[in-house]
Amino acid sequence: MLQYLLNATAIWLISLVLFDVFLRRESYHGYNRFYLLLTFLLGALLPLWQWQGDGPIYTAALQRPVERVIAAKETIVASATPASASVNWDLYLGFVYLAGAVVSLLLLLAEVVKITRLYRAGNRYREGSCIIIETNKDYAPFSIFNYVFVSSRERYDTEEWNTIIAHEQMHGLLFHFVDLLLMQVARIVFWFHPLVYVYQKRLMMQHEYQADKAGSGRPQFYGKFLIEQALLQTAPSITHSFNRSPIKKRIVMLTRKSSMAARSKMLVFVPLALICIVCFSKNSFSQKFKKVDNKVTFNGNTIEFAPQKPPDTVIVTDPVTGKEETKIHNWANPPIKVNGRTIHDVRDASKPKIKAKDKSLADYMVRNLKPEFEKLADGEYNLIISEVVIDRKGKVIYYENYGIQKIGADVDEKVTNKKPIVDKIEKLLSDGSLAFTPASINGKPVDYLISNTIGYTGGNIVVKDHKVQWTSIEEQ
Repeated sequence: MLQYLLNATAIWLISLVLFDVFLRRESYHGYNRFYLLLTFLLGALLPLWQWQGDGPIYTAALQRPVERVIAAKETIVASATPASASVNWDLYLGFVYLAGAVVSLLLLLAEVVKITRLYRAGNRYREGSCIIIETNKDYAPFSIFNYVFVSSRERYDTEEWNTIIAHEQMHGLLFHFVDLLLMQVARIVFWFHPLVYVYQKRLMMQHEYQADKAGSGRPQFYGKFLIEQALLQTAPSITHSFNRSPIKKRIVMLTRKSSMAARSKMLVFVPLALICIVCFSKNSFSQKFKKVDNKVTFNGNTIEFAPQKPPDTVIVTDPVTGKEETKIHNWANPPIKVNGRTIHDVRDASKPKIKAKDKSLADYMVRNLKPEFEKLADGEYNLIISEVVIDRKGKVIYYENYGIQKIGADVDEKVTNKKPIVDKIEKLLSDGSLAFTPASINGKPVDYLISNTIGYTGGNIVVKDHKVQWTSIEEQ
C-alpha cells in the first residue's frame, strides 16, 4: 500500500505542477477538464496495473546456488501491502483510516440531507429543462443535476435570471455532476491525501469557466453580477455554486483567448502519460531491488538472509554418465527475516494452506503451467522455485525462480519455450490471485518460508508426446 500511495502521489503531483505551469491560465477549458480527470484517474489506477517488459529481472546480487549449476537466476517478488512492526500498528492504522473514511462519508451525507431539506421546504416549479426550487434562504444560486436552487425568483431581473438559468443549464449539459460525484468518492477513499482536494478545486474552477461562457456575451454585466453573488452564502460542496470559485479569476477568464501557439501546450499530456506508465506502474523495468549487505528491499518489504557460509567441496554423480565428480558446493543462505520479523518454517509453525483446490503450491504451479509444459520436448524437467516467503496475511511476498531445467541437459543448453513458462510463473505468483491461510504459532499468524517448493533433482515433471506426468511432492 505504501508503494501504491507513493506512486499515486508522484503522478498527481507531477500532473498538477505541469497543469499549473502550462495549462491553468489558458482558455481551452474542455481540454483542461479532460486533463485533470484523466491524470487523476491515472494516478489512482495506474499503480495497480502490472505489465511486463522483456522478461523477469536478472540480478546477480540475489543468486542462490543449487545442487545443479544454473547459469542465471531469475528473481521475482510479488508486491504486497508492507507490514508494520506489529499487528497492533496494523489494526491502529486500519481503524484510523476507517474512522476518517466514515467521517468523510458522514459529512457528505450531511450535505445530502441539507439539500434534501431545502428541496422539500422550497417552492418547486419547472422552467425549460430545469426544475427551480425557491428556498427563501440567503444562498447564492446553485445546482445539482437539473435542479436549480435560488433564494427567490423576484430577487433577480430578467437578464440576471436568464444568466443564472443559462449558467446552471451549462453545468447540466456538460455533465459536470459526474466529475463532482467522482471527486466526492475520492475524498472518502483518499480523505487523508491533500492532492485530492487540490484536484477537486482545480476541476471545479474549470467547471465554472465552462459555464461562464454561457453568460460571457456582456462581460461587464456578468462580472458585476458575479461580484454581487459572491456576498451570499456558499452552497453545499456537492453542488455547483455561483460564488464558489475565485471571482477575480473568472472575470479575467471571460475575455481571455488562447492563441494557436498556446494550444501546443496540450501535447504535454503525451510525455506525461509515457513517463507515468514506465515509472509508476508495476512493470518489469520499475521493479528494482535495493541490496544492502545481506538485506534486499523491494516494494516496502525488507528481506534479510542468513549469513553466507564458506563454500565446500562435494562429490556428485552425473545422472547421464554415471561418473563421480568433485564440485564446489555453496551453502544456501535462506531468508530469515522480513521487515524485522522472524520467518518461521515447518520446524516451529503450522504450514500455510493454499486457498485453491490443489493440495500444495507445487501442485498449483504445475496444474496452471500444464499448457506451457505440453509444448516442451520429451524429457524430464525440474521446475525450480524456492525460498517462497508467505507473510502473515497469507500473501506471497518473495520467491526465487530458477526457471525450468531439463534433467541431464548441459548447463548452457537452452530449453525451448522457456520464456513463456517464466512469464507464467511471474503472473501466477504476483497477480494477487494466489492466497493462503497463514501459518501460525499458537494461533497467531506468522511469516513462513517454503524452502523447497519444487525439488532440485529427480525429474518430477515428465513430458512425453506432449503430455505431462507429475509426481507430487510435499512442501517443506
